[in-house]
Amino acid sequence: MKKLGVLFLVVLSFIAFSISIVDDAGRLVVFEKTPEKVVSAAPSSTKFLLKLGLDKKIVGVTDWDSFNAEKIGNMVPLNIEKILSLNPDVVIIFGGFQLPEVEKLEKFGIKTLVLNPVSLNDVARDVMLLGSVFGKEKEAKMIKDEILSKLKDYGTKTAKIPLNERPKVFFTITVPNDETKDLWTAGTGSYINELITIAGGVNICAPYTGNNGWFSVNWEFLTINNPDVIIIAGYGDPNQIKEKIKGNKLFSSLKAVKNDKVLIIDGNDISSISPNIVKYLDIFYNFFYGGNK
Repeated sequence: MKKLGVLFLVVLSFIAFSISIVDDAGRLVVFEKTPEKVVSAAPSSTKFLLKLGLDKKIVGVTDWDSFNAEKIGNMVPLNIEKILSLNPDVVIIFGGFQLPEVEKLEKFGIKTLVLNPVSLNDVARDVMLLGSVFGKEKEAKMIKDEILSKLKDYGTKTAKIPLNERPKVFFTITVPNDETKDLWTAGTGSYINELITIAGGVNICAPYTGNNGWFSVNWEFLTINNPDVIIIAGYGDPNQIKEKIKGNKLFSSLKAVKNDKVLIIDGNDISSISPNIVKYLDIFYNFFYGGNK
């Protein structure tokens, strides 16, 4: 009788750990137990895992990731053989560009979970999703509440700023030179547009959109709109990037450059949407207003 009781508790524990979730690709994913070994297939998914304190569960990351774990190679195509050798309980796929990898992984019986947050609210949602999968519901709720609270606080504060007192902002991931013809930027549908708007700026590219809000514009667009602030997501020494801009004929004629309102930020960091992304509300707001609002 005692043995039956123990068996019942074991079965009950198994059922209690079983969870079904719908991931960002609309797939139903069932976890019979809490994953212990995770491969993160993109730096962004690693940031989500680290925010939840799951660093000890990460057994593999891509070559593009700074986290200290076994390297699995590129984000696309994924090295299936290498991933198999790590025997993960789940592989976290990130963004639509990695979706074709799901089928390849599942052919070998590797469980996958797709995250594809596009908006800042999506980030809060995906934190909760991962919290459910890894038994970190309490921690996830705290992080979600922090994100939503920050969005609300800044939204309330900047809503009081009249439109004509807000800076016109241009964001680009292209560091220009004399041969540059197009500048990649972000409009409606991107988290960059949300950050600029909630921080109290007017994104000059907001009337337009593209894949996840990203598209390119030409020099003429920039000179016609003549922004008050330029934000460049660069890869290298910020001072060198600023000197490049000042030496560029078209950029040097812009209001933002003349008034030294060019902000250089870490391209690797801003391009990875994660729970940490909301820190840019502080950075943007302070740069826009310098504590004067």
